[in-house]
Amino acid sequence: MLHTGEQELEIKSESVNLAYVRNHIRQIGEICDLNERQVFDLQVAVGEATANAIEHGSPFGSENAVMIKARCNGTALIITVQDQGKFKRRMPGPAIEQNNFRGRGIPLMLALMDRVTIDEGKDGTRVVLLKRVVNNKNNREV
Repeated sequence: MLHTGEQELEIKSESVNLAYVRNHIRQIGEICDLNERQVFDLQVAVGEATANAIEHGSPFGSENAVMIKARCNGTALIITVQDQGKFKRRMPGPAIEQNNFRGRGIPLMLALMDRVTIDEGKDGTRVVLLKRVVNNKNNREV
């Protein structure tokens, strides 16, 4: 059970920074003693949240920033992705979904994380992703 305190990473709202974010999340996952599968799940979920923040939560493009905060408290890794835009709820219809390969980020996050919350505020949208820490020696939750 490791405690990292809170790690913060602020990036310019540019998709070129997604690889840097995934690498940062890998390092955080390793510090928190997550197994390879958990780290991969985190990278995908945080990557989706960050990509959404860059694409939809940055009204001024690269002038905006995206803040990623990570905290491992020994029982869970909590990652927050904060942008400076407004969350746009989308209600897909069946006809749209058949031909639309976009809009799968939130379902991916929900499938890969133990808890996902999306908070809308005046200063932007905050996505909070929680992954329980599993003891890798015997694959039990701690």
